[in-house]
Amino acid sequence: MQALQSSIHSFIHSPIHLFIQRRRRRSCRAPHPPAVSSEVHSCKFSHILQIPGAAMDRVSLLWRLRRRARRGAVCMAFFCICMALLYALCAENSVPVTDAIFGVRARTRAQPRAHSVIKVLRGGAKPMYIDPQKLPGVIPGDPHRPIPVLSSPNHTHEGGDLPSKRKSREREPSGFLAHLLPRPFTRALETLFGGRRRGELSGKGGDAEFFGPNGPLGEVWDDEMSSSMLGSRLRRVVQNYQAMNKYGVEVSGPGGVSSRPKLSGPELLCQLKDKVEVTTLTPDLQPFSSLPWATQLPPKSLTADLGPYKSCAVVSSAGSLRYSGLGKEIDSHDAVLRFNAAPTTGYEKDVGSKTTIRLINSQVMASDDHRFLSSSLYSSGVLVAWDPAPFSADLTQWYNRTDYPIFIQYQRYRRLHPLQPFYILHPRFEWQVWQRIQDNMAEPIQRNPPSSGFLGTVLMMSLCEVVHVYEFLPSRRKTELCHYYQRFYDAACTLGAYHPLLYEKNLVKRMNQGSDRDIFTHGRITLPGFSKVNCTQAAGGSPGH
Repeated sequence: MQALQSSIHSFIHSPIHLFIQRRRRRSCRAPHPPAVSSEVHSCKFSHILQIPGAAMDRVSLLWRLRRRARRGAVCMAFFCICMALLYALCAENSVPVTDAIFGVRARTRAQPRAHSVIKVLRGGAKPMYIDPQKLPGVIPGDPHRPIPVLSSPNHTHEGGDLPSKRKSREREPSGFLAHLLPRPFTRALETLFGGRRRGELSGKGGDAEFFGPNGPLGEVWDDEMSSSMLGSRLRRVVQNYQAMNKYGVEVSGPGGVSSRPKLSGPELLCQLKDKVEVTTLTPDLQPFSSLPWATQLPPKSLTADLGPYKSCAVVSSAGSLRYSGLGKEIDSHDAVLRFNAAPTTGYEKDVGSKTTIRLINSQVMASDDHRFLSSSLYSSGVLVAWDPAPFSADLTQWYNRTDYPIFIQYQRYRRLHPLQPFYILHPRFEWQVWQRIQDNMAEPIQRNPPSSGFLGTVLMMSLCEVVHVYEFLPSRRKTELCHYYQRFYDAACTLGAYHPLLYEKNLVKRMNQGSDRDIFTHGRITLPGFSKVNCTQAAGGSPGH
């Protein structure tokens, strides 16, 4: 306060002081009458110093410029601090400043701004979320995709040995400032000026141990993962989604009962084969049969037109595909499925170049950032689209109220590319898959549709004899990077927020017929196609393959 008062005092009185100095210099240059002794004395003093008036003017000008520069710097610093605080606290811009101060993983500008606004009302004890699809930890730019991997407490080597469980140690802060400043300030400085270290996660609680550099190597996904193992932030996000029921989900069966019998991998495969039907929309279905554009829909279902393929690859968009060198192996398959806006150009060495089927969600179709109607990315291969629909799978209700304008975009694209095969998944398929996940979990899962990653995996199991899924489960390249072609980070990419990703991975791990070493080394899961699953069961026996 004293410094501020002195600054204001000097600001007010400095013009008066300068005016008096100039008057004295002028009086020194003029002839002085004998009566004015004080001024003559001052003039003599100035002659003794031998400072010309022009030099004093220049010194005064420099002094004023320096003062103004200092004031301008102080004002600019104050302005920047205010803007930084507003930017950090604003709910529309979750950036590294927020991440550093509050421990929330930052979203970046790579996300589509039209769909990435997280609106939060901070009222009462609990935050109230406006849009049920947009919560902290959600990546709206590409939310329907399997992403980087998560280590687990158990790892079975190819030889069958189980290593002991090891606790990852928390990174201790290092450096001179770490011992002088509180932890939030040092984290802010590291994020703003030091950047992110590869493999680090800024989330609190149990999130960091999954990605930290001191995490145990050689471990793969544990099929008993649950929300209780998440960090505090993601646990709250998942609980919020579990409490929501936007699509009118009615839970039936043993889901959420901890004492339920745990099915084996072959039993899970048979359950998927018997209770999940991969179907797409056709022109004879209501209400589409009465619409003028019904002829744009394929006359037959996807499974009737495509396949069978001998070997298939499902390529996730995970950041852990970077530097994998799996491109040749992926392209060696008879058919390759990719997701959403995942490119191949420039990444052929790691993800290959072949695209047989591309599964896209309605949000990508509607987003201007993904240029669905104009980009050549979508013009190769077969397109399969889907949109979250009511749990009842009522087509009329869904058509009148889609999450995103999937049917409008579908018509526009078909007019531009009338010869390219383009299917829309029947909503019954996504909820049948969701029911299989819930029935085999010991706790309630999010009442939202499964991710594109798991839907695409089941889709290819209906078309292929053997399916290899890449980087849906952990590999040694585990990273917090969400996509191999973009630079943004979030633990929810791996653990799930809107989608029940955590539980999807548990199910896939149980059904995997490959070794844990395949997962650790290549991020590769091996699943049989439904045509190769033998569900005939002898008395007291179990399904075979």
